[in-house]
Amino acid sequence: MEDFAKTLKRAEERLRFLGHPVFRGLSDRPWPMVAWEGRMVRLSREMRVEGWSVWYEVLGRKGVVLFALEART
Repeated sequence: MEDFAKTLKRAEERLRFLGHPVFRGLSDRPWPMVAWEGRMVRLSREMRVEGWSVWYEVLGRKGVVLFALEART
């Protein structure tokens, strides 16, 4: 669990320059869909952090950054 917490914090730090990061859960498939304000948003951008894929999407300019984590093997 400690590794997950460190990875989550690292992902938030790396996404902060895009806006306000909001963790939306774990993903077990590429291009996950997450609920946001009554609609589904596709997380289509990916970056790697310490053995995890971070799927994310930016909503608005310097707005909300939705993201989910997917464990990589």
